[in-house]
Amino acid sequence: MESVATRRKLIDLKPEVFRGLSIKAKKRGLTLKKYIENVLEEDSVSSAASVPESVTSPKIVSLIGIAKGADIDWEEERLDYLLSK
Repeated sequence: MESVATRRKLIDLKPEVFRGLSIKAKKRGLTLKKYIENVLEEDSVSSAASVPESVTSPKIVSLIGIAKGADIDWEEERLDYLLSK
C-alpha cells in the first residue's frame, strides 16, 4: 500500500455551518471529517478540470479559480480577460 502525503489545516466553522455539515455527513454515513475531505477533493478536481491545458502559470490558475467561482453574468468575460494577459 502506497502512502500519500497529506496536509493538515485548522479551520473555524460557525455553529450553524458545523451542524449543517454534520447532518449532511450523517445522511451519507460518513464522519464529518471524511465528508469535508470528500467535498474539498471533489471541488479541487472540478476546479482543476475547468482550467485550459495551455494555462500553466500558478498566478493565472489561481485567478481563474476566483473568476470561475463567482456565479455572476460577467464570469466568462472576466475569464477571457484574465486569459488574454
